Amino acid sequence: MKRFLLVSLVLLAGLMVLGVTNIRISGWPGNPVEEAVIMKNVEEFNNMQTDIVVEWQPIPGDFRQMLITQYSAGTAPDLFYVEAFWFEEMAKQNMLLPLDLYIKRDDSFDIDWFYPNLIEAFKYEDRIYGIPKDFSTLALVFNKKIFDQYDVAYPTDEDTWFDMLDKALQLKRKGFETPLVLAADLNRVLPFVYGTGGDIVDEDLNVALGKPDAKFGLNFYLDLVNKYKVAQEPANLGAGWIGEAYGKERVAMAMTGPWTIGFLAGDYPEVLKNTGIVEMPHLIEKSTMVYTVSWSINRTTPNKDAAWEVLKFLVTKGQERFVSEAGVLASNIQNAEKDTDPTKQAFYRGAEYGTPWKVKTPSGVFSRAHDQLNSLLKDLFYQKISLSEALAFIEENYPGWVAE
Repeated sequence: MKRFLLVSLVLLAGLMVLGVTNIRISGWPGNPVEEAVIMKNVEEFNNMQTDIVVEWQPIPGDFRQMLITQYSAGTAPDLFYVEAFWFEEMAKQNMLLPLDLYIKRDDSFDIDWFYPNLIEAFKYEDRIYGIPKDFSTLALVFNKKIFDQYDVAYPTDEDTWFDMLDKALQLKRKGFETPLVLAADLNRVLPFVYGTGGDIVDEDLNVALGKPDAKFGLNFYLDLVNKYKVAQEPANLGAGWIGEAYGKERVAMAMTGPWTIGFLAGDYPEVLKNTGIVEMPHLIEKSTMVYTVSWSINRTTPNKDAAWEVLKFLVTKGQERFVSEAGVLASNIQNAEKDTDPTKQAFYRGAEYGTPWKVKTPSGVFSRAHDQLNSLLKDLFYQKISLSEALAFIEENYPGWVAE
């Protein structure tokens, strides 16, 4: 009798195990704070119910390439990060599960909870393939102490490009050598392209940087360095990146993202105390970049319904913890409305009009073109080539950079 009871208990335990769905979720390893929040979310979800067990399996190194390799081998996670910049490549290769039917049939989930521009970042051929887990935008940070010292009015949310230039020139005339730090990086130039109504490519995916509106924005950005001499690269200011140049007070202004605020809090807290944050300066229309990462579901996972339940949790209640404990910006508007951190508000406002950092191409891959364009920007910063020469070179070679 005892033996029968023991066997029965073992069989019952086995059946219970068989009834549990294991979901592997993955992304790149974060900092210790982010990793701790992820583990708290995993623990909370697992304690909420008994049908699904979630396991966090981060992939170090080149996450995108490793994910593609695992997908080809049939070992990819059920649910994983997808960066907007390379999202289209994965969508085009049918690696991601379209979520439209899940969204439509699930009364406990509303896509309108999320900023439309962020959802747009993960659409391919009018279908949704990911829900943004968080986001960043660009804003203008400025050092109030320096502006006060040189008696120059602070930047405001309503400043145009020419207002920013005027304030930079005032600082320079009064003795502050380099008011602004700029990067020779396409995604930092693009707000000046979009701000004139320009774009990288046209509707037919042909390069459009040589069109008058886009060219005007490019030229203004370059003039800040070469004509007006109010800006330099971080390396010329004894810094490795924009945030460090600003933290060292080598500049009075920087166009950067919320990651700089976290950096200042840790390394330059006194500078942060004197920092003001406003929206990016504009011209014809307000513009900024949106950098975002989705939670997306592996198209081949046998556990699609369970993966959807996990995804829902991560972008609602799970995201609320990320916002409060890791300091990220909430893609979920309900969570964003609860976030009253004053250092985040200009970045949040940018979500209303910002453009996701991705470029449509015939192949779905923009990385080669990105590298080539950044190389040309570097040459333009140091006047090794004229803008007209660079645009002619881009026009001739861009089709090969993005070919299928």
